[in-house]
Amino acid sequence: MDRILIVDDEASVREILNRWLTAAGYEIGEAESAEAALDVMSRSRAGVVMCDIEMPGQGGLWMAEQLRERYPTTAMVLATGVDSIPPATSFKSGIVEYLVKPFERERVLTAVKAGLAWHAAAVERSLTSVEPRASLEAWLDAPPDLDAPLPDIDVPPEKAGD
Repeated sequence: MDRILIVDDEASVREILNRWLTAAGYEIGEAESAEAALDVMSRSRAGVVMCDIEMPGQGGLWMAEQLRERYPTTAMVLATGVDSIPPATSFKSGIVEYLVKPFERERVLTAVKAGLAWHAAAVERSLTSVEPRASLEAWLDAPPDLDAPLPDIDVPPEKAGD
């Protein structure tokens, strides 16, 4: 089961996201701060971290930097209550989506799916890469190409009916 970590200082936000994502079949972890989220990640890693940008203490962009150093295959979805998205330069380090509060359920689910796709690709790349870590980090900074066609798979005729 895919694990999602929800990081927000507002309990009501964590509750609604938990409800939506649990209903969609995801395993959920929660933290009320970026610092607490790092503690949770040290015990139970998540493929996607959904994190509020503005929180008391450290915020979402700081969290993104910490995750990139410690857990480079974890994707991030950042949320904000302000109706302005940070500059495009902050679309890096595994940040795959920005969401504006109040959330729309379908938008949240789409962002999580994009994050999980990015995470799976990052894990696969890290397992098959023989290049230095700097190359992996450069690849991780690239946004996922979710519109890329899937590769053709050759299935022998005798297996095609299975």
